[in-house]
Amino acid sequence: SEAIELMKNMVRLCRQEHGCLSYEYFEGISDSNHVVLLQEWENADCLQGHYETAHMEKFLGKLGNYLQSEVITRSYASQDEPRVTSSISEELAKPEQTIH
Repeated sequence: SEAIELMKNMVRLCRQEHGCLSYEYFEGISDSNHVVLLQEWENADCLQGHYETAHMEKFLGKLGNYLQSEVITRSYASQDEPRVTSSISEELAKPEQTIH
């Protein structure tokens, strides 16, 4: 429940950021400890700005307390936007992270 509260707060904060089109977490059906984040940004610069916010740093610092494995990040871009690469998985460097 504490991890869910962290995520709810991130949704609220991120949706206020410039360029955030959507930001939502989803719970796994077969494994409720498996959580997926889907986020959409206007462009790679907006996403990069998101990664550099104070609330992102604070979130990542606290999230690690609830993870059983590494966070896996996959980024997709429209044909008009270059591929976006995330540094989050490097910061947390653990196998696929599942919330317990």
